[in-house]
Amino acid sequence: MVPEVSPDAIARSGVLVRIPPALRSYTNGQDEVVLEATDVAAVLRALNTSFPGIRDRVVDEAGRRRPYVNVFVNEEIVMGSLPEAKLKAGDTVHILPSVAGG
Repeated sequence: MVPEVSPDAIARSGVLVRIPPALRSYTNGQDEVVLEATDVAAVLRALNTSFPGIRDRVVDEAGRRRPYVNVFVNEEIVMGSLPEAKLKAGDTVHILPSVAGG
């Protein structure tokens, strides 16, 4: 179990990234990671440095979000390019694979 991170600690130290169950095999089971990053693309690069291979599950070779993955910043979906989704300390990024069924 990952210890609870207080909102004050997040605001001082960086951006909270929530990892979905489908990607936790890359993070050794961690469901949250705190990183320093100025935009969502930088979050993914930082995640990939610590957890190799995770970035490729979220974006393609050109850095575009994969069609089956949604990214949210503070509960707002990121519709534009990931480098344009600016971040500040205390923000929360959610990476959510889309769910489809038939």
